[in-house]
Amino acid sequence: MDNGFSMLYWHWLILGAFLIVLEIFAPGAIFMWFGFGAIITGLLLIFLPDVSLGIQVLLFASLSGISLVAWRKSPYFRGDNIPSDSPNLNNRLYSHIGKTYVLSEAAENGVGSVKVGDSTWRVRSHENLALGTIVRVIDIDGIHFIVEKAEK
Repeated sequence: MDNGFSMLYWHWLILGAFLIVLEIFAPGAIFMWFGFGAIITGLLLIFLPDVSLGIQVLLFASLSGISLVAWRKSPYFRGDNIPSDSPNLNNRLYSHIGKTYVLSEAAENGVGSVKVGDSTWRVRSHENLALGTIVRVIDIDGIHFIVEKAEK
């Protein structure tokens, strides 16, 4: 039964453009993928103009769903495995790794402290170290510097 309603390729292209523009005003990486689905559907209709409305909607839904799921599963969405020149850029504590400091409190039972600027930081080491020993920060554990005796 023909109800007189049909979608032409330019309807899909306009819908796709509208959804992509909507993504600019309501960011969340959702509307963009539906917009791409509509644009691809419109481009396919240029070459296959006699496709029924039901198939068009199915094609639009499939393309939108596949692109949305593919984006959500990608490492770029989750932020995994994206190489960085400065992985600790927003964690200034890691900038202390490799630096040397003088113990301001002896490290007894592996725990002592160093003075960094106007702050005192707890340090942990695998050995007891005397007051005034020069230590090198080799790692960070929470808010503790993991240190070792620095070679002179």
